[in-house]
Amino acid sequence: MNENNNQGGNVNSYAPNNYNGPVMVSNAIPEKSGGKAVGSLVCGIISILGCWSYVTVVLSIVGIVLGIVSIAQQNPQKGMAIAGIITSVIGLLLSIGIILLVIVAAASGMV
Repeated sequence: MNENNNQGGNVNSYAPNNYNGPVMVSNAIPEKSGGKAVGSLVCGIISILGCWSYVTVVLSIVGIVLGIVSIAQQNPQKGMAIAGIITSVIGLLLSIGIILLVIVAAASGMV
């Protein structure tokens, strides 16, 4: 009888199988990305570097809004969002200050 069973492999019905149990599928929510915080910081840095241009006023406002939205959504990059808000405010103040200096200089005839 053993000779006939060698062709089919192990026919023992009590042999252990390779079944490891049910597969667990995780529907975990992915981590929130810090895209808005990074955008806020980038806008702030560019607004500081380009503070001589009136276009950076708009860029600073965008940076402030992105930073506030990022903090409101409780993203993990809260520190980066705060840094973006701070750099955007500094860039906005520098831009407004330089624009006012140019206006005063033009009015006094220095330019």
